[in-house]
Amino acid sequence: MSFRKPGLVPIFLLLALSNISCQKIQVLKDEIDVTSFAWTGGTVFGEPFQVTTKQLHFDTGDLFGKDVILEGDILERGESSTHLVMADPDGRILVVLTAVDESYRMLGEETVNRVKILGRLERGKKGLPYLLAKAVRPGVKSSQ
Repeated sequence: MSFRKPGLVPIFLLLALSNISCQKIQVLKDEIDVTSFAWTGGTVFGEPFQVTTKQLHFDTGDLFGKDVILEGDILERGESSTHLVMADPDGRILVVLTAVDESYRMLGEETVNRVKILGRLERGKKGLPYLLAKAVRPGVKSSQ
């Protein structure tokens, strides 16, 4: 004699599969946004905030962990294109590029002086903010 109800097993499997596919759909949306940003400078599904370095440095936690777009000039390039320091009229910030595929190709040329970054605001040691880049749009025109 079995105590299992036959109707609950398919419902449980359906719920489990729907949860997995929702996660896969979100990952797919994120990948489309990253590719779209690299090509066009905009996203399709996400709604990141356009910010300045001043907003990032004086953030009280509202932007922490959220996607933001920052546009500015490259001041310094790290070895192997793993990071860069970028600046806008309000200040400068460290941008970590380890999650960006082939960043060395996009930013390796010294002719690229201005970029637009899609990334997530993080806090480093001593609470200093940095931008963890998801996508880079090199060679953007100055909007000033």
